[in-house]
Amino acid sequence: MRAAIPLAIVLSAAGCARPAAVPPPELVAARSAVVQAQENPLSPLAIAELRQAELALAIAEREARARPRSPSARDAAYVARRRAQCSLLSSLVRANLRALTRGQRALKQLREQRGAVLDPPAAAP
Repeated sequence: MRAAIPLAIVLSAAGCARPAAVPPPELVAARSAVVQAQENPLSPLAIAELRQAELALAIAEREARARPRSPSARDAAYVARRRAQCSLLSSLVRANLRALTRGQRALKQLREQRGAVLDPPAAAP
């Protein structure tokens, strides 16, 4: 009977222990989106947007620590995730605009070269 009392105390204390804090799924998604934006090879093209995403994630992390599962924590995580997605899209748009500009320049040069070949020089009087 004496051994049962300490065992009961240990079991009741174990039952009162808090489980490991599991972050809200919105925060996990925001973290993942920011990491994906950071690892994007085109991220230098959208550095300002990436910085906004990182700051938004820091706010979401702080909000989740202060008030886990609150609407404001979920909203902050949503904003961070969307900012990370904007960073990805901005870098893609800028990369495509650069490629388009290069292509247009190359086409212009090609047309100029072709025109020089097809147009004979004017005859001297």
